[in-house]
Parts: sequence; structure tokens; C-alpha cells
Amino acid sequence: MALPDFPDTSSPEESTSAAPQRSRSRYEPTLVPRLVGTLKSLNARFSELAGAIERDPSGNASALEECVRQFTAVRHIETSWLHPLLEQAVAGDSAARSQLAELRLVGLILARRVQRCFDELAQAVRAEVLVAVSATRLETALTKYSNHSERAVYPLYELLGSERTEAAEVA
Repeated sequence: MALPDFPDTSSPEESTSAAPQRSRSRYEPTLVPRLVGTLKSLNARFSELAGAIERDPSGNASALEECVRQFTAVRHIETSWLHPLLEQAVAGDSAARSQLAELRLVGLILARRVQRCFDELAQAVRAEVLVAVSATRLETALTKYSNHSERAVYPLYELLGSERTEAAEVA
């Protein structure tokens, strides 16, 4: 299972500049499909792993660690690329900023729950007790996180891209 990659940020203008500069986020049309695909493959991978880890906890510990890395990479990309662009888009609208902050808080709560479940499962694997219960909790938490991202956050990012496309066509 490969880690998702960051969107390409290189541009001819940036490569000629001697000093690195922090650039504003820009819409990347492939970002959401890649994140959705990664979350779907992570959910599928963990569903497969849940049964195997119950039968052989220590033998599947490295696969569990890979799932943790995958989830962490998704969160990092969301935090570095997706959320800053959404925040830029609603900067002038206090009601929209509040709603976005609420969505982000819900996502953060769900992400922390997933991380706690990963930690709980890792402890259960080391102790070889309650592995099935911990795996079920993690599977549920991961599904909730994925559903929130795919249904509430990612569509906002896609909407932003469609508005930018329409504005470019008008101009």
C-alpha cells in the first residue's frame, strides 16, 4: 500500500527563484480523487487485516503500522493542502468560516478517535488480548472518518475547483 503523494507545486517561475518562498495553496483537481482512493484502499486493507490480525496478532503488526502511516499521510495532506485552500475561500465570510471551523473540528475529533483506536489496537496486539474488539472499534472509527471526509469536506474542495473553472471560462 503506497503512501499518497503531495500535489505537484513546482512551476517554472518558482524554479528560477533562488530563495524558497511559501506559496499560497492552489486548487489541485486530482487531490480529492486521490484522497478518496487512498481512504477506500485503507478501509479495504484494514478490513482484510482485521481478520488476519485476530488470528496472528504479532505476525500482522507491521501491516498495522503501515495502515497507521497511510492514515497519517492522508491527514497531513488534508492539513497542508485541502484545508488551507478552503480557509482562503471563506476568509471574507464569517458565517462560512464558522461552519468550516465546525467541519474541521468534527474531522479532527474523528481523526483523533481513529488514532486512539490505532494505539489501542497496537497495545492489544502486543498483549495479544482484546484484539478483535479493538479491531472492530478501529474499523468503525475509520469508516466514520472516511464518511465525514468524503461527504462533508471533500465536496467543498471540489466545489471550489468547479467555481474556479467557471470563473476562468467567463474571463
